[in-house]
Amino acid sequence: MKTNKEDASKTENEIPEWLKAIQINSWEAELLISALLLYMLFQVPEVIENYRDQHYELGGLIYRVFGIFINALKVLRIGYCIHIIARGIWVASVGLSYIYPKSLNIDNLKFKGKFRKELEDDIALDKTIKGLEKVASMSYSISFMLSGMILSAGMLLLYLLGFVEWVLVPATRSGNAWFLVFASIILFVYCIMVLIMFVDFITNGFFRREPWASRPYYYVAVAFRYLTFSFIYNRISLTIISNLPKWQAHMVPILAVMLIGGYMFINGKIKDFAEEKYLESAFTTVNRMNYESLRKDDDPIFATIQSDVIDGNFIKLFTNTHGQMGLLYSKDSTNTGGWSKLNERQQSKYADRFVRVAIDNERIENLDWLDYKHPISYAVGFINYIDVSKLKSGMHTLTVDLDTVNFNDLQKKTILERDPLLIRYAKINFYKAD
Repeated sequence: MKTNKEDASKTENEIPEWLKAIQINSWEAELLISALLLYMLFQVPEVIENYRDQHYELGGLIYRVFGIFINALKVLRIGYCIHIIARGIWVASVGLSYIYPKSLNIDNLKFKGKFRKELEDDIALDKTIKGLEKVASMSYSISFMLSGMILSAGMLLLYLLGFVEWVLVPATRSGNAWFLVFASIILFVYCIMVLIMFVDFITNGFFRREPWASRPYYYVAVAFRYLTFSFIYNRISLTIISNLPKWQAHMVPILAVMLIGGYMFINGKIKDFAEEKYLESAFTTVNRMNYESLRKDDDPIFATIQSDVIDGNFIKLFTNTHGQMGLLYSKDSTNTGGWSKLNERQQSKYADRFVRVAIDNERIENLDWLDYKHPISYAVGFINYIDVSKLKSGMHTLTVDLDTVNFNDLQKKTILERDPLLIRYAKINFYKAD
């Protein structure tokens, strides 16, 4: 009887032939799916970002939710790029191995010394193919896992910010000591639970292995598994960890944290670098980024006019200040409701109060700030049509500044790193033709 049970168990654990065939030929489906998904992943994040900027207040919780989801998709995009590159080299290597099964013919090359030794020590082509196969196959899983980890970390932060904004701040303002104590205890417990989860994650399951901790920790882990959506990628990470040597398995969560942190840091630095380079040159020279007729699609956008030569009676000025106005509005204690709930006329009056547009240092008052989505960059901002029919022919300078005169203390603290009179968006030189 025992032998029969063992045979039955072996039969159940054996991989079916149909699954083996799928595993061998999975690269065909992988390439097709990767190509389609990669195309979508280069389009979808920008569409979502555009929708977010247009409908939600900068810095709000919903705005942050979209930001987390966008970053998760961008990480997934990087993984799929790696997959297609690795699979492309793999296909080339497979074709080469078919034509030349013996790979290198070192004798025909007649290399000498270290050049010959270098080729003799080089790994065989079939080993290269196997290595590329592993890289291509694993890149799917790893990119999906890292993307899910970003989503999980973001959700933990959102729950914290949401609790502070909707519970702790009202409790502080209410003056009710019991309410404040209750809110503070919940916040403290949440932070401790997150810390425990992080320790368990970075140690590959310390609390899940210890008999004294596994029972109570199970319920905490299950709750957070669904709160952070980690159940989506949990099986992938456990499969990878369980099939690696101990020291390599311990490196997986550490590398994951380093990769995610590095990506977020570099992503922010790239954006800051592009904006800094714009700001370095925007105010001293004729900068192509300020002219719609000259700018490139991926140039940073602060403020633009149609051309460096104005041969008509109007300047079409676009300013990427919609999000900045939303942030200012959220820090104004006299306002009720969100920026996105204001109608276009109300937003126009608010923008005209804080954004200073001037030609040759003469401020233009009472502009009509119309909602506008840039047709190339999809940035959401305002557009103004400025009458320049009375300007003399010749060179003129248009400036767009954030006027801080009317800032309250909270707006200054939020927006300003130092205390200049104006924050400049752009200085745009143009020639007014007859």
